[in-house]
Amino acid sequence: VIDVLPQIKVAGENAGYLTDEGARLLDPDGNLESGCVLCPPEGDAGTGMVSTNAITPRSGNISAGTSAFAMIVLEKSLSHVYPEVDIVATPSSNEVAMIHTNNCTSEINAWMNLFEEVLNYMGVTFSSDELYGQILKTSENSNDDLGGLLSYGYVSGENITKVEVGYPMFIREPNN
Repeated sequence: VIDVLPQIKVAGENAGYLTDEGARLLDPDGNLESGCVLCPPEGDAGTGMVSTNAITPRSGNISAGTSAFAMIVLEKSLSHVYPEVDIVATPSSNEVAMIHTNNCTSEINAWMNLFEEVLNYMGVTFSSDELYGQILKTSENSNDDLGGLLSYGYVSGENITKVEVGYPMFIREPNN
């Protein structure tokens, strides 16, 4: 048994607490405090790679949910460090370039909840799948400027664009 490796835990199980040394390693500026509960990752990135058969070089997958990420299996290691790119591995140990954003469908979900509430109030019932399907299908017919509407869906901060705090906004031109 190798003493260096951590004990195997089930996803979500308490795996201990962040130490002072670990906090300094993750955040040399000292903003991250020690003591938070640690748990094993749920492993959805690896599951996504396998289920989409994105495990060989030049393959990849994209996940869009509350957050979004793209994963590309590399043919060779990157020649530079890119702060936006995390290097992870496939289950068969090929290097993967992963880019993760915090914001993806949260703003859309909020609108869908509003539409569902209005429809329910009017006595119309749709399943979530039907509602999303109908609205997303209809969006294929929108004009190029989306009717002069802009949704700025930063519900939370965004590391990729260096926005620290989310402020979702919906902007429209006066006549739209």
